[in-house]
Amino acid sequence: MVEILLFAVLSVYLFYRLWSVLGTRTGHEKQRQWSRPENNDDNVIVLPKKNIQAQTDQIIESNTLEEPFTKQIKVIQKSIKDFTVERFEKGASNAFRAVVQAFAQGNAERLEQLVGQKVLKSFQTAIKARIKKKEMMNIDIKEIDVKIEDILLNKSIAQILVHFTSDQIITVMNKAGEIIDNTNQLTNRMIDRWTFEKDLNDKSLVWLLVKTESLA
Repeated sequence: MVEILLFAVLSVYLFYRLWSVLGTRTGHEKQRQWSRPENNDDNVIVLPKKNIQAQTDQIIESNTLEEPFTKQIKVIQKSIKDFTVERFEKGASNAFRAVVQAFAQGNAERLEQLVGQKVLKSFQTAIKARIKKKEMMNIDIKEIDVKIEDILLNKSIAQILVHFTSDQIITVMNKAGEIIDNTNQLTNRMIDRWTFEKDLNDKSLVWLLVKTESLA
């Protein structure tokens, strides 16, 4: 009887040692992603626990962004079911690039598809002045940070104010293609507020740019 108890205690002890060294399986081992250290000179591996915490923080931050506009979002989602802050900001970033590039290239037809009449007239005036001077423009957008500032609803009309912070290299060339402005091709930090508008009764998914403001 004593020998049986001894083996039982020994078995429990060995199982505990193996468990403490190997840990337990959760069925998700293949899905683990190990974060890379910020400094390559540091031989430090960030454990999955920290990575999971970082993901949790991102989810909390994403939810926080939508909280101020919960009521407006619900109204918009009645017409656009898959509307989210994240999805709109991604679309706004693409729209920003498209509008800026179309303006730099003097592509009035493309601008007509993306902007409202008042903004279009402003762009057309600037493009005509550039053509009159026989100048060309190139805008290279390096980085864009996008954030929704406000969502306004007036009956069926929805307006979304978006804050853009972008790094751009803007150069102006003469007829011969020689750079006459920003010859050193320096990067400028641009801060803008654009207003996008849509009639929620309209089945089209296009949000038109109806106002632009330069903040810096």
